[in-house]
Amino acid sequence: MTLVRLLWRQRALVAVLVRRELNARYRASVLGFLWSLLNPLLLLAVYAVVFTYIFHPRFPGGDPYPLFLFSGLLPWLFFSGTVLDSSVTLIDNGPLLAKVMCPPEIFPAVTVVSHFVHHLLALPVLLAALVVAALAGWHPFPMTVWLLPVALVPWLLLAGGAALGISALSVKFRDLRDLVGHLLNLLFFSSPIIYSLDGLDAPPWLERILRLNPLASLVEVYRGVVFTGAIPGIRLWLVALAVGLAGWILGALIFVRFRDTLVESV
Repeated sequence: MTLVRLLWRQRALVAVLVRRELNARYRASVLGFLWSLLNPLLLLAVYAVVFTYIFHPRFPGGDPYPLFLFSGLLPWLFFSGTVLDSSVTLIDNGPLLAKVMCPPEIFPAVTVVSHFVHHLLALPVLLAALVVAALAGWHPFPMTVWLLPVALVPWLLLAGGAALGISALSVKFRDLRDLVGHLLNLLFFSSPIIYSLDGLDAPPWLERILRLNPLASLVEVYRGVVFTGAIPGIRLWLVALAVGLAGWILGALIFVRFRDTLVESV
């Protein structure tokens, strides 16, 4: 709770640094912040072409597949982008951390918030695609989409905890920066993002292992409210929330453990 209170007190500084981060990302680009809409739109267009005319995956309740995939990919891009950037955020901001004496918690928080802003800017593309699919008769519009803010809570908790823990560990163990990308690849393919656990043609033992993936519940809850249109069961909600809380607590404990020595190590 001390960490949360500190971040709340420093919310103005977080907002300034998030603005700086977003401006730096689009500086010297012609379209600027429009890329936040164009990137997911182009991504969805590529998936629509590839998985409509080249590959034809079939899962129960997974049609149209491009929307099925996109609804699982959006939260993953938020999470994976946060984790990747958090592995270098304290190191990249080392001079600022040492000279200005900013609380080190600020920089993982900035990473989470900046990627969350990108996620929010991508949501209109998903919603527009759902409307088009409904009007064309391809897929009914999910009336459960109003639950999206609740479905995002476990993702925010998990991403926040991961950013705190990995940012601190990356300062102490520099090899972690190189391992993070490979670990994310393994986590991506073991999560029900490009496939459905219900329609997976795999041995029972493998399916049981995949269901133990902590991200599985988060993906299923998110996809359930923005694509399937069925409110996930209370057990699935509780599992997703428990995973998010566990990720936040673990990451916060790791960060607090190394906090006092971070400035000298960057």
